[in-house]
Amino acid sequence: MQVAAFSVHLTKVSIMRNFGRKSWMIGLATFAVLALGAGCRGFFVNQPNSISVTQGGSSTLAVTAPNSVQLTATATFNSGTKDITKSASWQSSSACATVSSTGLVKGLGPVSDVTITASSGGVNGSITGSVTGGSGQTLTISSSPQQPFSLSTNTTVQFTATDSSSNNVTNSATWTSGDNSLLTFSTASPGVATLLNIGSTTVSASIASSGTCSSGSESISINQ
Repeated sequence: MQVAAFSVHLTKVSIMRNFGRKSWMIGLATFAVLALGAGCRGFFVNQPNSISVTQGGSSTLAVTAPNSVQLTATATFNSGTKDITKSASWQSSSACATVSSTGLVKGLGPVSDVTITASSGGVNGSITGSVTGGSGQTLTISSSPQQPFSLSTNTTVQFTATDSSSNNVTNSATWTSGDNSLLTFSTASPGVATLLNIGSTTVSASIASSGTCSSGSESISINQ
């Protein structure tokens, strides 16, 4: 009887050891899968492959101040598409077109080139267009040094904006680069831009005040 009891005990110990070993192996496999997922898609965060932004089905933004238009952000996942308009983060490139947290764009004044961007999960999508109507001044943009810019001699450029009364409004303006791979503006020093690559683009300045907006743009070239 004692031998039989001892045999039963050893069997239980063996079963528990095997169960523990299998549990450990399952846990290790699960960790490996999660680690793979982390490397591939941010630890299985529901990150979209791409985001498209449209206005009533159109890929071009058109706003008449002082009216507002509703934009739609659509995210594409491996499993399909989803409307993320209300959950995306929204940003406008111009003070002449404000955008709410739900993608509602309000035109404040005329601007020929404005980009509205929706972001989610580290992925961006945008729509570009213009605002017509409304009132506001045209800003004149100048630079130091003057164009054409050269990467071999200039790393930064100071842009200046003046209004129709010749007032320097550089510090009050929102500055935007048409191509951030060529030129980017400092967030700390208004109008100061860093040259990055050779090419041509547009720089813009805009100022919103009391429901109106003043804006101006300048085409620039960056040479070697």
